[in-house]
Amino acid sequence: MIKVGMEVILEIHSETEIEKYKSKIADFTNEKVFIQYPVSLITKKTSFLANGMTISVNFVDEQSDAYSFESYVTGRVKDPIPMIALHLPEEKKIQRIQRREFVRIETSVDIACDFPISESKFTTISDDFSAGGCAIVIPKHIHLQNGEVGMTTVVLPMQNKEYHYLELECRVTRIHEKENITLASLQFLNSDKYEQQLIRFSFEKQLERRKKEIEI
Repeated sequence: MIKVGMEVILEIHSETEIEKYKSKIADFTNEKVFIQYPVSLITKKTSFLANGMTISVNFVDEQSDAYSFESYVTGRVKDPIPMIALHLPEEKKIQRIQRREFVRIETSVDIACDFPISESKFTTISDDFSAGGCAIVIPKHIHLQNGEVGMTTVVLPMQNKEYHYLELECRVTRIHEKENITLASLQFLNSDKYEQQLIRFSFEKQLERRKKEIEI
């Protein structure tokens, strides 16, 4: 499940906010995981975590499954490189998050569409999004067909304030109404090239939703 070189997202809860950091696993044992010094997703600065600090650790494995577990800082080591040691709980306490293919998060991202069959070019927003596809709002003057294939340019706003522009081929799998708005469900056809960006964006949005549910 956990492997050397795997990227992790750390969440540190304060009284007023959740601070998020990016790091990589440098080594691990049955009871500890050693990570590189984490870098803030917002400030890009390296953080020096205090001993005993509690942390939520989130990661995606090689099968694109997302996991999360609660941990705390147990110390520091400098062999062969400076690392922070975190407590690694037993495997049954590592929580698996739903597979990315089935996780659709209600979120709006900007999307430019080009569907040659219906001669439709337009810009719109998503109604929901996952790493495998999304539902888009269809403007009133646009008439798409089920099964139609086209190209989309998807703009993903990441938590570190970066924007990723993805050129994705897609297929219309369903056209339906929702609260007097016409939506088209799209399946991404060539997402392998952008798999890491799609997984990371969907993972970040799913974590945001989980945190909001906990706070309610």
